[in-house]
Amino acid sequence: MHDRSRFLATLSAAPFALASMPALADSPLRFGASGTESFGEAFYLLDEPFLGKAGLSGNVQIFNTSAQIIAGIIGGALDVGMSDISQIANAVNRGIPFSFFAGGSVYRSETPATVLCVAKDSPLKNIRELEGKPIGVNGLRTLAEISVRETFRLAGGDPANLVFVEIGPTLAIAALQRGTVAAAVVSEPFLSSAGDAVRVFAKPYDAVAKQFYICSWFAKNDWITQNSDIVRKLTAAIYETADYANSHHDETEPILVKYLKFDPEKVKRLTRATYGLSLDPKLMQPVLDITYKYGVLTQPVKASSLIAKGA
Repeated sequence: MHDRSRFLATLSAAPFALASMPALADSPLRFGASGTESFGEAFYLLDEPFLGKAGLSGNVQIFNTSAQIIAGIIGGALDVGMSDISQIANAVNRGIPFSFFAGGSVYRSETPATVLCVAKDSPLKNIRELEGKPIGVNGLRTLAEISVRETFRLAGGDPANLVFVEIGPTLAIAALQRGTVAAAVVSEPFLSSAGDAVRVFAKPYDAVAKQFYICSWFAKNDWITQNSDIVRKLTAAIYETADYANSHHDETEPILVKYLKFDPEKVKRLTRATYGLSLDPKLMQPVLDITYKYGVLTQPVKASSLIAKGA
């Protein structure tokens, strides 16, 4: 009980009422998303006709972290959200009843939107040279850190000898240019915005798997049970949106500009996210395995145990 309380406290400093209520059919669904293209489905759902065709409506709130989205859903300020697999698994391990009900954005090795970068004029030539040098990541003990450690290990190094510093995604490029960090994990849209100021040094997420979910759709178990018809309609709308977004980049560019305030010209250079058309446990398990290996998960978790019944 103590672990569960401590975990809840770390999610957010803001107070939330803990009651879950059934959604009303004519009430807008409240989505939680982060301000990156990996979470773009939430914005496409609102601006494209798929949510309305399903007889639903919604609004989206943008958060900096998945932890804030999780806190909003725990407290009833949000109905559904998107999060990475390991954070939901950790919540479930601590007794918080969440389940995934739809697949989200997928990391693909051939089109990576998250990479390890160094400054353009950096003398570093291979990842073993990063030993003892500061490496910037958006959060400590996250997949970004773990994947770099595993990439270093696979190259023959001892991951315990790596040094990580937490640095916000908007500051990573400047930190590389100043030499504050020797390398940094950089994601879109900041990767494209950097232009030739940095060079790609490695694809650390490949050490997790060639494909896996970056984030997926989740909710509290009781909300899913109480709103099974809405969840079914929403899931169908999510996958219809995903199919459209995967093949209509030109049409979805203005939506990213509208909601995320991206530069219209820089959006055209983005490595665009790929969205899943199903919820496949095989694309969840690699994240669970590597986060357990590095101690982020306190106990092993089977992907199937995190999937809502019928999803």
